[in-house]
Amino acid sequence: MIIVKTDTFTSAARLALYINENNIKREDILSIVEGAPGFTIFFYGDPEKEEITHGLFS
Repeated sequence: MIIVKTDTFTSAARLALYINENNIKREDILSIVEGAPGFTIFFYGDPEKEEITHGLFS
């Protein structure tokens, strides 16, 4: 089963690192939003897999 996942980053560089390290495919990315805390990504992912994170709170 695939679910929607999300994470927030303080910079575009950290977001790019997250996407590359976790091999998130372009077709799995629903949206990348820039807002007050930084960049937020919404993507489809496997609920069993724990992503390597460099997010806002890591």
